[in-house]
Amino acid sequence: MTDQTVKILVVGSVKGNFKQLCTRVNNVNRKSGPFQLLLIPGQVIGSSVETWLSLRDGTYKLDVPTYILGATEEAHSAYFSHIADGCVTENVTYLGRRGIYTTTGGLSIAYISGVFGDGKANKPHCFTESDLNILHAQSGIMTGIDILVTNQWPADVMRYVKAPAEFKPPTGVRELSHLANTLKPRYHFVSGPFYERLPYRNHKILHERAQHCTRFISLANVGNKEKEKWLYAFNCVPSKHLSDEVLRKQPHESTENPYIEVEKEKEKEEDVKGQHFYNTGEKRKMEGTVGEPQKKKDSSCWFCLKSPNVEKHLVISIGSTMYLALTKGALRNDHVMIVPTNHVKCQQFLESNQQQDVQTFKAALRTMNRTKKKSTTVFFERSLSTSHMQIQCVPVARYSVSDIKDVFYTFSDKYNMEVQEVPADEDWKEVVPPGSDYFLAEFENQDKLVFLCSQKVRFPLQFGREVLASEELLNMPRRVSWKECRISKEQEIHDVNKFRDEFADFDPFKVGEDSDSD
Repeated sequence: MTDQTVKILVVGSVKGNFKQLCTRVNNVNRKSGPFQLLLIPGQVIGSSVETWLSLRDGTYKLDVPTYILGATEEAHSAYFSHIADGCVTENVTYLGRRGIYTTTGGLSIAYISGVFGDGKANKPHCFTESDLNILHAQSGIMTGIDILVTNQWPADVMRYVKAPAEFKPPTGVRELSHLANTLKPRYHFVSGPFYERLPYRNHKILHERAQHCTRFISLANVGNKEKEKWLYAFNCVPSKHLSDEVLRKQPHESTENPYIEVEKEKEKEEDVKGQHFYNTGEKRKMEGTVGEPQKKKDSSCWFCLKSPNVEKHLVISIGSTMYLALTKGALRNDHVMIVPTNHVKCQQFLESNQQQDVQTFKAALRTMNRTKKKSTTVFFERSLSTSHMQIQCVPVARYSVSDIKDVFYTFSDKYNMEVQEVPADEDWKEVVPPGSDYFLAEFENQDKLVFLCSQKVRFPLQFGREVLASEELLNMPRRVSWKECRISKEQEIHDVNKFRDEFADFDPFKVGEDSDSD
């Protein structure tokens, strides 16, 4: 063992069996310790709360610093809501609803308490997609997550392995599959029947850069009658102390990533319309093929200005071939977008006069944000899963271009994305192969980063929002998902009027006080 090695214990659901838990853990610690921490990903409180109260008053004591998740049943939620600073009792800490805990030695532990809910009832023992988005954003530019602990199993984790015929895995949660696939922890612990899965790879062989493997381990209830394994001991050196060569070493028995199919399903169902402004309750099919202008009629497109479907109350300014509009589900109330008045899939297919209008709007926004907001402006566009071009425009305060670029680079490493930097005086289109989709970020000095969307790597559709909402820039982790940022039509009208007033002195297409955007 090295000086950085952390000795860890993990147990399954306690369900009030604290006497047996304390006896076994303390004995193991005396014989094989000392252990630095004990993790309990399962249900802590049992059918009677008396044992829980006995733990809190000191009747039962654990010699190892212990970290627990919250309630999995609504009736138990009240016992966690009033815990101050996470302290349950001596040596026992409630981690919280969700987050990332990093030990003094650098071990990173991501966690989410409770069971998955639909987000409508907002029950205290349930987590929602909003919680998952926040946790995802909190992972930010960390070098890696060492351990993920969840109460529930992820869906499809048994793919590519053969379990005993009598083994019946719990019904998994697809959202946790996506979380595990995104965070890529080295270990994922859950509660349930005991099962230790073969390690799985977090990359596609011969298609992606090698990454570390993940070990999924489910632990049985403490003191279960079936004598299934409920305590797991292991040593772990935090990833921050490991070389890439050691971290990415592949066990010979490792399998493919079991969540590939779940991710494909999620991608199909995901609202690819992203930061758009339309009635999100309606669905429409994307037409055309990758790399070709989409031949949709103006009347059926949500962005063509002549379409009856366009929400004209969001329009701020109209140019010859482009218009400026407030973004639906904006990161902030001055997050706007540049959109062609007629149907164009992406910037690759703009005519010269259309491109000139784009540059004119960009210049005006840069000047306004620099002058009035003391901010630099970031522009980004994604051609993937988009039928009508939108260039998102977001002011970011107090950061240099190099600082913002660094955050984009860090997130591109996180997703194994290919990126090319294009200086202001060069044409970015030359680095995008014909027929390819791309993500384009442009900065105050007109330098650009081009991310190529390959079929080998699933491109995160909210990539631009995720980077800008990160702690390193806007620090708005709750606003990664545009769905969490929707506001009323009345508030949208208010924000549009406010922005239009601020933009009035800079608007290159302003034609007079009585102009009608309709």
